[in-house]
Amino acid sequence: MEPEVKKEALIVFSDISILDVKSLLKINSSPFIVMKNHLEILGILDEGLFLKKLDIDGPNREIIDYLNQSFVVVDDVDKLNEEDMSTYDFVIQHGDNQYRCYPNYEVKEILLKKKIKSLISLNESLHEELEVTRKKVKELTQILHSSYDEIFVTDANGDTLFVSEACKKLTGLPPEAFINKNIKELVEKGLINNSVTLKTMKTKAVHSAEQTYPHGLTVFSTAKPIFDEEGNLYRIVSNSRDITELVEMKSKLNQVNLRSQLAQNEHSQSKKTVSLNNFITNSDKMIHVLELAEKVAPMDSSIFIHGETGVGKGVLARIIHDLSNRKDKTFIQVNCGAIPSALIESELFGYESGAFTGANKHGKQGLVESADGGTLFLDEIGEMPLDIQVKILHLVQERTFMKVGGTKEKKVNIRIISATNKDLKQMIKNNQFREDLYYRLHVVPLEIPQLRERKEDILLLTDYFLKKFNEKYGQSIRIDDHSKLILQLQQYPGNVRELENVIEQIVVTARKPIVTIEDLPSDLTYKDTALVNLTGIIPLKKALEETEKQLLSQALSTYKSTRKMAKALEVSQTTIMRKLGKYQFVYDENK
Repeated sequence: MEPEVKKEALIVFSDISILDVKSLLKINSSPFIVMKNHLEILGILDEGLFLKKLDIDGPNREIIDYLNQSFVVVDDVDKLNEEDMSTYDFVIQHGDNQYRCYPNYEVKEILLKKKIKSLISLNESLHEELEVTRKKVKELTQILHSSYDEIFVTDANGDTLFVSEACKKLTGLPPEAFINKNIKELVEKGLINNSVTLKTMKTKAVHSAEQTYPHGLTVFSTAKPIFDEEGNLYRIVSNSRDITELVEMKSKLNQVNLRSQLAQNEHSQSKKTVSLNNFITNSDKMIHVLELAEKVAPMDSSIFIHGETGVGKGVLARIIHDLSNRKDKTFIQVNCGAIPSALIESELFGYESGAFTGANKHGKQGLVESADGGTLFLDEIGEMPLDIQVKILHLVQERTFMKVGGTKEKKVNIRIISATNKDLKQMIKNNQFREDLYYRLHVVPLEIPQLRERKEDILLLTDYFLKKFNEKYGQSIRIDDHSKLILQLQQYPGNVRELENVIEQIVVTARKPIVTIEDLPSDLTYKDTALVNLTGIIPLKKALEETEKQLLSQALSTYKSTRKMAKALEVSQTTIMRKLGKYQFVYDENK
């Protein structure tokens, strides 16, 4: 960089006299270059230094004694640096047979201007790059925010760095509710459950899972780790997609399948037959219970199942779980009456290390914690001790519990189904069951009717269990109609479980392929003999035939049609027509 205003320097030779120098200084005060033989520069004649030395030494010395010899010759002053300028008083620039002389301060000014110009240029360049980067960041942010899926980014410690706008749709909260908060804090507050980010933090691997938010949306989330150049975990990026509609479609499909089963008829005019998860029925009462269970299954309300021992309370609880959004999670069944009262608290809630003598040194997870994310079925809840009922009430209200010997509560996401064969209202009056717990559990009551109240199911279940145990024991046993009538007339205080045991006993002990009355278990009874006028001892088979004939005759005279007779006698129309033909009754087939 060459100054535009700097003229060529005045050059004088070393033989110039002091008097001539004085004359020149009057005309031009700029520094002169003093040369010898046109080739060698001896120094710089600077007015200030010259006059000072002249005043001290007088005019009688050689010209060289008055010169400033602190100078450097360069072809371009731009090549100098600040260190050079601390060494020399003058800079002589020589190029194209021209000499220009610069005092130290002028060179410093030139270099400073050059540096300022360079910094301005660098600043402009950085500003341009910054603007380009800002535009790219803005564009990328807009792209991420426009995604239908939620994008969730944390660092290796779980601190939230970025959340896309889709979180408003999924969680109902803005991104600001999550940013700068740790994922563990968000999980503890219940804003996120079943966090895949936490799992990826622990394993440094990709994890996927379904998550259900408090307001009901279900999402499918996948977390992927990002590593730096040294292989350390750097970021965790998770993607969450709303699959609520898909879950609802699956639920509706289950409903359609159930309704389809409810609509199936043995004959066009016969009763409905439902077979769902080993629950088989022809009973209108039982079908109503199943329809209600199917309706409330997708909701997380507490359900209370009433019914005598053996009616299938556990089977119904499992059906509700399988029809719910928790079907892929754990179903934990707890028989409250089968666990000793001294152990029930530790079995339900688990215990910490050293909680009591003989405890596992590592502690133990309880059944409640095992059910996290799924369903906890408390069977025979009426058998639960009062002191444990208090803890169950806290679990139902807060969805939190504390292990035996623990000091910190744990939160669980569970659906609670309860069941009993006892009269809990009477137990409440007797101070044997807490009233507040009863109403907390009794949000949706389901009453399973006793088997004796749905006799139409007895033949259906008889055929089902007969097929089941024939396959189990490799048999092909059949039961004749008279024996089935005896089975249908039983009271079955043990309900379906008792009938199942009876059929298993018949299959195991049968001595011939077709079981008749005399082959039935001896404890089966038939007390309804009012229709038969006995004049003495007759074979039981004949007595049953007489009873059938009288029943058919009375039903035919009352209802006139085989369809109405079948409904009254709770058998199929085909059975009525076959038996009318057997006993040679005359009837109108068109009715």
